[in-house]
Amino acid sequence: MHTKAAVIAAEALVRDGIKSMLSIDRTVSVVGESAHFADISQVRRRVDPDLFIIDASGLGPGGEVRTRWIRSLVDMADRPLVLLADDGVQPDMELLRLGACVLKRSRMSSADLVSSVRMLAIGYLPVERGLAQQLAHRALEERAGEAPHVRLLTPREREVFHLLARGKSNMEIAASLTLANSTVKTHVQGILKKLGLTSRVEVVMLAHRQGRRPAPSAVLRQRVRGRTAA
Repeated sequence: MHTKAAVIAAEALVRDGIKSMLSIDRTVSVVGESAHFADISQVRRRVDPDLFIIDASGLGPGGEVRTRWIRSLVDMADRPLVLLADDGVQPDMELLRLGACVLKRSRMSSADLVSSVRMLAIGYLPVERGLAQQLAHRALEERAGEAPHVRLLTPREREVFHLLARGKSNMEIAASLTLANSTVKTHVQGILKKLGLTSRVEVVMLAHRQGRRPAPSAVLRQRVRGRTAA
């Protein structure tokens, strides 16, 4: 299987370095490149790569990879992403949910990059062992702390439930999870039905009773009261 990659990096030296690292494997080739993130859609249409390799050091001050930037890149690329990040970047579940493979530049070898590209190309998402163990442990702790009836929700419904519990509107939830407003509305209705609740206020109070979050503030209560059940 031959894999076509496109490289996005502000510095020509970095782009050349990535291409040199990939050259050790004849089944991977760089078919396009750009110095500007805004060119991702254009590159995708022009060369139709299987995936993008992006130098993430330019995505925020101090090399921080911010989720909103990654979500934007995912939308523009419409392809799997390999993000080359600084050591200070801590990948989280949101990045994994978006399908971004994060490699630390200081520890990355040519073999690491090539193997990650190969795995992404066939549908796998490479994750460092330490991070995978950390995320799995955190997920088990969170699940253990959930009330039994909340476990009836699907993983996506639980994400929506936790955002509802913070007083988020449908529009805010849609933006946070990259969903259509109509999809969020459907999830909210499903959550209320499964949990035997009638309003968003009850979602907030249920989460509060579980002890997972502090009691809603006066501002939050005012916001929630003004909303409909869906």
